[in-house]
Amino acid sequence: MKRFFLISACLAATGLLASLGGIAPGELQAQGSVTDITGGPAVALAPPEAAPSPPAQPPAEAAGQEKTAPPADEQNSISQVLAKSDAAYRRGDYIEALDALWAAEEMMWRRAPLGVRNVAFVTEQPENFGTYSPKIGEDFRSPEPLIFYCEPIGVTQLKEGDTYKYSIIGALDILDSAGQVLGGQKNLGPYEQKGYRTFSTEIMMSITIGTRGLPAGSYIMRVTLTDNLDLTKSVQLDKPFNIVE
Repeated sequence: MKRFFLISACLAATGLLASLGGIAPGELQAQGSVTDITGGPAVALAPPEAAPSPPAQPPAEAAGQEKTAPPADEQNSISQVLAKSDAAYRRGDYIEALDALWAAEEMMWRRAPLGVRNVAFVTEQPENFGTYSPKIGEDFRSPEPLIFYCEPIGVTQLKEGDTYKYSIIGALDILDSAGQVLGGQKNLGPYEQKGYRTFSTEIMMSITIGTRGLPAGSYIMRVTLTDNLDLTKSVQLDKPFNIVE
């Protein structure tokens, strides 16, 4: 089994932050649009909801997901696969050892909650999984864009015939330093990939937001990802940033 680069749809939300400048919390009016740059339809921005936003979840852990051990038969199964990999490695059959490791990795992935790794603001739009350059610090000068990068894990990958598919729904909020939601957009996507023949553990997402018109200050970019093939899987992460003059 080979692993391969699998790139999710990239979201461009260039009008969002420009709509926040000079508008008091609770008075935000929808301006601009959010567009899937792969050619999907534009989605109008929405004002903040009246209900308070829930607290942030740890970046690599799903909201409300308890850690539970797999059934005994699954534990025995993965132990056998890992033992097979170890035996192959010891006799110098490294390809078979890798194949067994990848089989074990797929088993663990399917049991994992939805989470994220390598959450960062980056200096330019990444083209492939892992090919990102982290931005140093959290300060941005308007109209410098915010380019947010993350690598989802535990995403449901459904096999249909000989191929797989996944689907993710996103939501985005911008909060002030006191945690007040200034604006955002729900039900982004779905961002999905299908027709690939190898189960993948290399998935990335990026979100680009313009900062023109946003007053100097401290803010939080809140991103919520939900597995569209298993709605019980969701993860929320907060990324602080500053707009400086």
